[in-house]
Amino acid sequence: MIILIRNEFYKQKREWSLLFLLLLSLLPVLTGGAGAVFHGSTKTLASLFFFMNNQFAMFFPMALFVLAGFLFYQEYKNKTYINWITYGYPKYKLFFTKVLVALIIGTCFALILLLLFICLIFGLQMTGTITADSNELLAITIGFLLEAAIIIPVTVPAGAIVINLSRNMIVTSVTGVIYGFVSCFFIGSEIGFIVPNGFAYRVALYFSDQSSYYDNPVRATIGGSVISLLVFLILLLIGAGVFAHKRKIES
Repeated sequence: MIILIRNEFYKQKREWSLLFLLLLSLLPVLTGGAGAVFHGSTKTLASLFFFMNNQFAMFFPMALFVLAGFLFYQEYKNKTYINWITYGYPKYKLFFTKVLVALIIGTCFALILLLLFICLIFGLQMTGTITADSNELLAITIGFLLEAAIIIPVTVPAGAIVINLSRNMIVTSVTGVIYGFVSCFFIGSEIGFIVPNGFAYRVALYFSDQSSYYDNPVRATIGGSVISLLVFLILLLIGAGVFAHKRKIES
């Protein structure tokens, strides 16, 4: 399986599409910084993070969804899918390899975004645009990492399911955009913790403003954590089943 993982990363070196997805992931930092500098809309670290996180909650799942779809679509576009099958690699290894690579790339995207956000904060502090202290920055960093740790594992297998059902990158991209918008619908609901991405958003904001969390925090935290894990496992199993389904070309 290590050979398959290395091969996946080698193939991505030649793909410019990943750069586009990275830029889409970085959009929250760019728009947040522009808003803070040119419009004076953010004076504190909490307000800047709130603005950035609103964009992150929408655009990052879209980028992940398309990323997962793209990794699988490469095989269909280049007609190399059947080659891997004839090499004797089990389908489940091919599937989990691509999912794992998507998880790693998605995590790298999130870490790059966090690093740029921290750089932005230091830059705005030096110019006196916002105020922040180290404890507040640490808390927001923890919240962001927890949010990413929920969104990434849930979104990647969802994108894998759609691309392997449709084999169409346009369908997958459109579905990813819808997925990002729909995820935001449940952010403000008290039962929104049943939707992993909505739950992740509220978890992140808790670390900057505890009053923004659910009225019943124990139920929401336990319920949201368990549901997020179950959704990830269910989507992963469904995705593996869809990918393992025998194609006409294999008959």
